[in-house]
Amino acid sequence: MDAAIQLMRIAQKVYLINITPQLNGDPIMQEQISANPNVTVFNNTQVREILGERFVNAIKIKRDNREENIAVSGVFVEIGLLPNSDFAGMLDRNEFGEIKVNLRNETNIPGIFAAGDVTDVPEKQIVIAAGEGAKAALSAFRFLIQHKFD
Repeated sequence: MDAAIQLMRIAQKVYLINITPQLNGDPIMQEQISANPNVTVFNNTQVREILGERFVNAIKIKRDNREENIAVSGVFVEIGLLPNSDFAGMLDRNEFGEIKVNLRNETNIPGIFAAGDVTDVPEKQIVIAAGEGAKAALSAFRFLIQHKFD
């Protein structure tokens, strides 16, 4: 949804193709997308093919067991992922499966830290994940210094 919101500010028309029955995510973002007349959301839809010779000129989608072509001049692929957090069953997670952390990347269990896209930190970007990793390492170091283990 973040990419669609960014694109709707500069594109004349945005098609948001969603494979699930409804958009999931931040309600405020959903509202922004729904309120913009330049955005069309296709739920329960799959992109089957990107069409064009030298440049993209259409996409073939499948919805309601029918295929149709939509004229477009570009394609941005954004893949929503469920975080791979099943290994961390003892940690508190939100409704999306993201591990809950505080500002120091601490989880609900003392001495366990988490960082990156698996956490509930917003803005899933590599530079943010790298910074969060550095914070988690510093927090873990501080924890080890304070809890001298023999």
